[in-house]
Amino acid sequence: MRRILFYIAVAFIFSIGIGLVAYYYGPGYVLFSFNDLTVETSLLFALATLAISFILFYTLLRFLSISLKLPSWLGLQYSHNQAEKARNALIKGLIEMAEGRFDLAEKILLKQARHSKTGLLNYLIAARTAQQQGAYDRRDEYLRLAHETMPSADIAIGITQAELQIAQKQFEQALATLNHLSSIAPKHTYVKKLQARVYEHLADWDSLKQLLPALKKSQMLDTEKYEQLEKTTWFELLKQVIRNQQHVAIIDLWSHMPRSLRDNNDMLKAYVQYLMETEHASEAEGLIRQHLSHHWSNDFVKLYADLNTSNPKKLLETAETWLHQQQRNPVLLLSLGKLCIKNELWGKARTYFETSLSIKALPDACYQLATLLENRMEDPKLAQDYYKQGLALCVEENAKVSNQPASLPELVRFDDTAPLLKIIQ
Repeated sequence: MRRILFYIAVAFIFSIGIGLVAYYYGPGYVLFSFNDLTVETSLLFALATLAISFILFYTLLRFLSISLKLPSWLGLQYSHNQAEKARNALIKGLIEMAEGRFDLAEKILLKQARHSKTGLLNYLIAARTAQQQGAYDRRDEYLRLAHETMPSADIAIGITQAELQIAQKQFEQALATLNHLSSIAPKHTYVKKLQARVYEHLADWDSLKQLLPALKKSQMLDTEKYEQLEKTTWFELLKQVIRNQQHVAIIDLWSHMPRSLRDNNDMLKAYVQYLMETEHASEAEGLIRQHLSHHWSNDFVKLYADLNTSNPKKLLETAETWLHQQQRNPVLLLSLGKLCIKNELWGKARTYFETSLSIKALPDACYQLATLLENRMEDPKLAQDYYKQGLALCVEENAKVSNQPASLPELVRFDDTAPLLKIIQ
């Protein structure tokens, strides 16, 4: 528009200039001669004719240029309109999907999928809407069409397919999809994260263990989640080989386990219990002693008291050194009493049991003391009192666990007329 106004202004100024010249100097004279043809006219008329001829010629050229460009322009306009429709359809489809109208969203997305540059997105989102409706055959068909639309988008399509299969708990199919993606893009971090999720659901702990270094390097999981996954993987592997009683495999697994996990209470407890059950008590003793020197744990003190070694005296001597730091620990005192029984130190064992009970009444301490009094110290009446006390404590603990009020039966009331209790093993 500005250009047209500029041309009009120039023409206006030029016309005024010619008019002024003609006014002061006359209209002028022009003669054209060609063969026998002669044209005579004024200068002003000749100039006006040239100007009009130029304008007509220019207009004709512009018209021809526009006529030649018209088909491509119409094509561009059509493409633009189609792209606008496709974009609006994609937006509307996403809105319908977000609002839970999956069937309507699917129809809207498919309507423009073939005519849109975003056809890949249309099909991928349509696959998700089909899954929400339980139409898994349609879902797979849309994924196939997405691949036909853009074959180079194998990774994006495959990841979408794997995510949908995982959401539907089709873990075997998801694993096949992810393994294919891994062969195409072996360093793709998100593919590895999805593989880890599938391995965990399938309890394929050995495969998950092989994947852990890559997961740690990629930092796809935050530190807390990675450490939990690592612990779960190794713990399940350890339980698996222990169940199978594969001693060589257990030792090999333990030796290759990260140091931080070997210090984990649950992991070490499972391994130590296995060693105790398979007559490897000396190795178990060393592990428990080393662990307690750095991390005190009542559970491991209990295990230490249950060790069956050829030298119970050494066990007692070692455990008694822990009293320097744990003088008022009822579990340690109970364990020392058990070790005294293994060394046939009846009086000393009784002292430890009674000291433990004076700090905190534990059912096991009551049982151990009652058994000692009945079998070794010939005091069955006092043994009955401790049997009853231990039974009462068990009832109270069970009531706390089940959130029920503790209601002791008449059997455990502390009186001389109650029948004698006897622990039968």
